[in-house]
Amino acid sequence: NKIEQLEAQIVEMQKTIDELQKQLDEASAKSHTTSQDSYKIGEPYVVENQWKITVDSVEEVSNRNEFSEKNPAAVYLVTYTYENLGYDDDAMNGLYISLEDGIVDSFGKMGYSYPGDISMYPQETPVGAFCQAQACIVVDNAGDFKINFYTYDSNGQKQSAIFEINV
Repeated sequence: NKIEQLEAQIVEMQKTIDELQKQLDEASAKSHTTSQDSYKIGEPYVVENQWKITVDSVEEVSNRNEFSEKNPAAVYLVTYTYENLGYDDDAMNGLYISLEDGIVDSFGKMGYSYPGDISMYPQETPVGAFCQAQACIVVDNAGDFKINFYTYDSNGQKQSAIFEINV
């Protein structure tokens, strides 16, 4: 009978829809967790059509700034490269990335930027260009630290990543 056949087809279609919805839900759940990935030295953090950021190297610096009142346990010079893959913002002439904020030391204490001796500064970088820059940061507990980076892409979406620095 034709009606029974159609009803059977509807049941099959609903199963397919349910399965596809389940796959879609799983995929979108995964994409939400990957927005907070962590990256080691040399591993690029890429946001498609926006930027690519790589921490190139980290070195501990022994000299201290005589004009700073801070006496940190360790001073680190972070060298990093960022490339503008399509970031466009009316407020700036290109992509500007600083890795001086969101520093967390091995004990979970916040680190901070420091007036250190850097030779390469971040610059507003147009689409298709890249910039190598340095950040001087300090921690009260020497050793591994994290840089919790976030900024907004040119679509107004918050993008974040954690750079796990092993020293």
